[in-house]
Amino acid sequence: MINFGHDIKFGIRMLRKSPGFTLVSVLTLALAIGATTAIFSIINTVLLKPLSFHDSERIMSLWELLPDGEQERFRVAPGNFYDWRERSGSFEKMAAFGSSGMTLTGAGDPEQLRGAVISTGYFDVLGAKPIIGRTFLTEEHTPGKDRVIVLSQAVWQSRFNADPKIGGRQVTLDHNSYTVVGVMPPGLYPTWPSTTGTFSFGHRHQQYWVPLTESAEGRNNRRSHVFGVIGRLKDDTSLEQAQAEMREIAGKLALEHPRFNAGESAIVNQFRDEIAGDIRPTLWMLLGAVGLVLLIACANIAGLLLARFADRHREIAIRAALGAGRWTLIRQFLIEGVIIALIGGAMGIWIAVFGLDGLLLLLPQQIPQLSEISIDLTVMGFALLLSVATGLLFGIIPAWQASQTRMQQGLKDCGRGSSLGSHHRFRSFLVASQISLAVVLVIGAILLAKSFQQLLHVDPGFDYGRTMVAEIEISSIRYAQRQQVTDFYSRLVDKVRALPGVKSVALAYDHPLEANWIDSFSIEGRESPGSGEQLSAWLGIASEGYFQSMGIGMLMGREFTSQDNAGHPGAMVVNQAFASRFFRDQNPLGKRIRLGTPSAFWGDEVPSSFEIVGVARDVKFLGLQSASEPAYYIPAKQFPQNSMDLIVRTAGDPVDLISVLRKVVLAVDPDQPIAAVSTLDSLMSEQVAQQRFNMFLIGLFGITALLLATIGIFSLVSYQVTARTDELGIRIALGARRNDIMVLIIRHGLILAITGVVIGLAGALALGRWFQSLLYGVSATDPVIYSTVALFLGATAIVACLIPARRATRVDPMIALRNQ
Repeated sequence: MINFGHDIKFGIRMLRKSPGFTLVSVLTLALAIGATTAIFSIINTVLLKPLSFHDSERIMSLWELLPDGEQERFRVAPGNFYDWRERSGSFEKMAAFGSSGMTLTGAGDPEQLRGAVISTGYFDVLGAKPIIGRTFLTEEHTPGKDRVIVLSQAVWQSRFNADPKIGGRQVTLDHNSYTVVGVMPPGLYPTWPSTTGTFSFGHRHQQYWVPLTESAEGRNNRRSHVFGVIGRLKDDTSLEQAQAEMREIAGKLALEHPRFNAGESAIVNQFRDEIAGDIRPTLWMLLGAVGLVLLIACANIAGLLLARFADRHREIAIRAALGAGRWTLIRQFLIEGVIIALIGGAMGIWIAVFGLDGLLLLLPQQIPQLSEISIDLTVMGFALLLSVATGLLFGIIPAWQASQTRMQQGLKDCGRGSSLGSHHRFRSFLVASQISLAVVLVIGAILLAKSFQQLLHVDPGFDYGRTMVAEIEISSIRYAQRQQVTDFYSRLVDKVRALPGVKSVALAYDHPLEANWIDSFSIEGRESPGSGEQLSAWLGIASEGYFQSMGIGMLMGREFTSQDNAGHPGAMVVNQAFASRFFRDQNPLGKRIRLGTPSAFWGDEVPSSFEIVGVARDVKFLGLQSASEPAYYIPAKQFPQNSMDLIVRTAGDPVDLISVLRKVVLAVDPDQPIAAVSTLDSLMSEQVAQQRFNMFLIGLFGITALLLATIGIFSLVSYQVTARTDELGIRIALGARRNDIMVLIIRHGLILAITGVVIGLAGALALGRWFQSLLYGVSATDPVIYSTVALFLGATAIVACLIPARRATRVDPMIALRNQ
């Protein structure tokens, strides 16, 4: 222990004697460890940290698999859920949930709340307990019971002043009275299952829960896929066993109900995987990228330590002559490496703490746990272990070299220019490694930048400039009749159209990029498809002027007019993909499509047969990276919905009209708020947020890697010139031209660069297949990008060698001869 303490003091003294080396090493490592720590803090929260729910590893999500070629996940029909729950023996509990929206009145300004309607066992599956009151009783899910509600902690605090006696209080939602029975703490509650097979965990959708009424009608409904389903596995059941059982149950249901279930299956997934979603591969990619930067930093510092080791040959030889053993010499260099690493690690944590806020601003806002990401004790422990590990990693090579020093040779070499020796070969290896890793990162950065550029140039099929989208959901109690719904929205559109600065106004159920309704149909005059082969497409509901307001061009026919109402024959506009798939070379205009959904909502008040009157351009329904899917639109007056999007195109900045728009809505109905408002510009920005985040960080890592690799080449060649001063002087004295000397020096650096580039290109090609999933519109093995990076790295190596090469040509041969 005494010797160990002495070694630490001696190591600190030696580092203080070389302030330039110490400063460069510490700062290099601090930046690398800081970046790694910041990325790990995100991964720890989103992917690694246990969920707040009890035994969360036993919570599963369950989905239907559609009978198409790709077996895509889809929401669950009520009838299928009830059969799953009753027939499965793998789950302790299974629960369903669906989205819900209601307007809160009588407690201040009206506010649109978003929550979930849930079946029995929902909170039991999650293992979640209320902070006040209770959750729902089984009998509260039966028809005819009093209305009850569980509030979120956020709503309880913001709307009810955190009233500790909230239990039993009456609140008014959609003009109905509900009794508050409990308050739930913040958590990752699934509340909204999308048609694309994902759960929403956003706090905006977690404001309340109401019980699902389990009726006979719901048990027989296999047409409407509206539920998300979660389940808690039994202790003695594995995920694989549950999956096998659910496939068997789904297979039996397909035989029992061929009209709706033929060809369908079921899939069971870890609930945790639903939370991470599409961000999971991105986060692991970022950790790998920043890990490469850290390795480059370690190689860079190891190279500096080897250069410093050459200057300490005499010291090491004398210590060996005085009896210092091999372990003593190894320990000394390792201690110096760990000291550098610990100082760099402490600075890295500081950098991570302050840099994390900026990083979170770049992250896609859809990540559920964004507000929980922080530098906690786990992350700081990771940073500490990483610091020690990196100190040992870059300290082991010079430590091993020191242990191999021979006393006589060391003393002899100190009297004149040292030979390059084996440590020079180690430095060359380290520099080549840095270049190869930098090649991988730079190629990745350019690929992501090109992918981002491609995404920005995708035509969404509509004009998103100066357009605002306001989500409005009117009460189904106050507006229970079709005509009441139509009248409300007609009055609202008229008032908004009269506002100064408004160019056009329209209504739609679901706007492009966020479509959420797929429905089946039949083509009149054609034979019905076989069981399990129902025709389906995306359904849009739009008012007159919608296509003009959205800038969606009409290819054939006309768009909707004010005459397309419930008193006139059904009209339909289809998109180009619909016409191509279902009518091929035929003219779709005049063809009739039969729908069951409108009459299921409003009975005989609305048509069930719709004539195709127009063909519109394709738009992106599921995001910019999605393919164009078949879709059909029907008039809002022929299929009115309580929940609609108000689309307003303005002459100026639409944000300036938001406050005015809220007042207009309240003027039409004092109890009706706007649920949410955004611009199409902001929605488009969200579409590219993840690609932008990937590009920025990988680009930053690539630049850092390139800079460190360049420094590595420069420092190695500079050291080479210094170590070979006598040799170069003799060459000049013997008649070597200065250009020959320059070529000699540059050639060595270029050989290292070529070696590193070749290895790096091979590494990038090997990672190409995995990396392709993160790209859009560009190949992960693009030969132009690969060749450009190779040439650029070669040119960079030549530039890095120029300064030391020019210094080599100025070596005084007389000094070299005198040394000899």
